[in-house]
Amino acid sequence: MRKIFFIVGFILTAIHTGYSQNNSSPYSILGIGDIEESYFNRTSGMANTGIAYRNKSYLTHNNPASVSELQEQFFMVEAAARGKFVTYYANSLNGSINQTRDFSVSRFSLGMQIKKWWGSSVGLMPFSTANYSFSGKKSIQGTNVFSYADYEGNGGVNQFYWDNGFKLGKHFSVGITTAYLMGSLTQTETLSGTSATDELTTTKNIFLRNLYLNYGVQYYTKLNKKWDMTLGATYAAKTNLAAEYTTDVSADEISIHNEVTKNDYFRLPESVGLGLALTKDKQLTLAADYRYQNWSALRYNGVGYALLNSRRASVGFEYSKSKQVWPVTVEKMFYQGGLFYSDSYLQIYGRQLKDMGVSAGIGFNSKRSTLSYLVALEYGIRGTREKNLIEERYGKITLTLSYKDFWYTKGIKYY
Repeated sequence: MRKIFFIVGFILTAIHTGYSQNNSSPYSILGIGDIEESYFNRTSGMANTGIAYRNKSYLTHNNPASVSELQEQFFMVEAAARGKFVTYYANSLNGSINQTRDFSVSRFSLGMQIKKWWGSSVGLMPFSTANYSFSGKKSIQGTNVFSYADYEGNGGVNQFYWDNGFKLGKHFSVGITTAYLMGSLTQTETLSGTSATDELTTTKNIFLRNLYLNYGVQYYTKLNKKWDMTLGATYAAKTNLAAEYTTDVSADEISIHNEVTKNDYFRLPESVGLGLALTKDKQLTLAADYRYQNWSALRYNGVGYALLNSRRASVGFEYSKSKQVWPVTVEKMFYQGGLFYSDSYLQIYGRQLKDMGVSAGIGFNSKRSTLSYLVALEYGIRGTREKNLIEERYGKITLTLSYKDFWYTKGIKYY
């Protein structure tokens, strides 16, 4: 009973952990916001490098084929929270408001090995986020009059996912992620000082939803007595998200017009990922990933911007310290590091936004329970100061908690 109460308390703590946000991301006004590059799992300290990564005791969503590696007769519960701190730099930026921060619970997942050849995991995490605020002048159509305008936006798309991985023989695993993407993006425009009213507010909402499938494969083998190798790949086809657009107009907080303006689709592109992992003596792992998304084929563009093909390359390492506690090997601690570079899917005034940074992580197991902790740090630079754009220098800290216990189905076995 104590174990049951502990698991329930763990889940409730993950769900009800406080959430506060004032992290403004100016580029999230475009597309479906900032697409999440983090997986909030054991690969966080490796710059999220994990397409070819396999682990018996942790849930890794980077490649669905990896969940086939989960330890038999155990179930795992994981939750992750992230804090983010951003400093903005621009040629004309007000120095008194150039820093923001936020904290959020970012992932919750549960997984287990159902059969010796079949592992499964379910979870919830963000797919994209939007949060911005800025002011400017706007001309009143048909006149030479200008009004002051305030713009605020927030929202995002979440993914409820189900990973399934299957072993095919001794060297291959395949997997599929079935995710349901759902969320909304809201933009509020407030005009003040117009001749008709003191304040005119227009709120536009986009509601997005659909299934999203991601496929994965891994090949793993021993190279010699010391080294093991894993190759991994992922693929997602072009997907249409059903999009409903609504508009509400209010004058001095009194609604004067509300309608569904159109039903359409927002298209997600084809994406491909490739990964390599080399492991020495079951302790040192060296990994590399490359991800590609074909946004140009979708032909999204507007005034001053376009969506282009995105690319992300990363490398990471992990060193695991273990000890033999008969009849099993128990991991005591692990250390991680990583580097990443990406061309994002946003091109603004002819400049494709770039993102680069470093990461580090440390993990350890509780001495009194099967609870494990991972703390990952990340520092990066995104954007540019050219063409009056904004450069973001950010730091992230991610805390991942992992709990595992016996799944009593066939008796207790040790490996």
